[in-house]
Amino acid sequence: MAGSLLLSFVGIIGTLIGSGLTGFLSLRSERAKQQALEQQEERQSRQRERLQELDLRLEHHRWRREHRKAIYEEFAEKSQTAWIAALDYHRSCLPGASDAVQREECRLRGRSAYREALQTSYAVELQGPDEVAARVGDCISSLRSLLTCAEEEEARVAAGPLSEDEAVEMDRRINACLDDTQDRLRLFTRVGRDALDRPTPPA
Repeated sequence: MAGSLLLSFVGIIGTLIGSGLTGFLSLRSERAKQQALEQQEERQSRQRERLQELDLRLEHHRWRREHRKAIYEEFAEKSQTAWIAALDYHRSCLPGASDAVQREECRLRGRSAYREALQTSYAVELQGPDEVAARVGDCISSLRSLLTCAEEEEARVAAGPLSEDEAVEMDRRINACLDDTQDRLRLFTRVGRDALDRPTPPA
């Protein structure tokens, strides 16, 4: 009888220990699953944040590219206008081409067009990159030389009749300035296009 009770008691204790062990293992398993789930959610959250950041960077890159493009185009347009105005000014200075009033109008128009090109050049220099800013500086310097050349031409014509050699030299100088400005504008366009065509920065 006592043996039977002892065996029953041992069985109950074993059952309780087994149940407790099973519950403990089940709780540990549930905690591990919960922890794994939380880690997965955290990884997914970080991935979403990275994707959102990448989207923002891509959008900013597109916006900046379009902004730069508009500024580059405006500078190219203003510079070409200044080049044409300087050419008109030069033509007005040719002997017998126009009177003093027309020459003055052409000179003022040339200076005004140059100032507008100069003002837009500041925006390009601010936008960069450095190689584009450098080419803009070259363009402005060439436009200034072109305008100065035309002004000197006007002063020489106003001083009295030119000899044939002087007229040839004057024509050579102005054409050299005109060609130089066009060459520098073409170089600016190429460098600007290369800058705009660069791939999107990496994530």
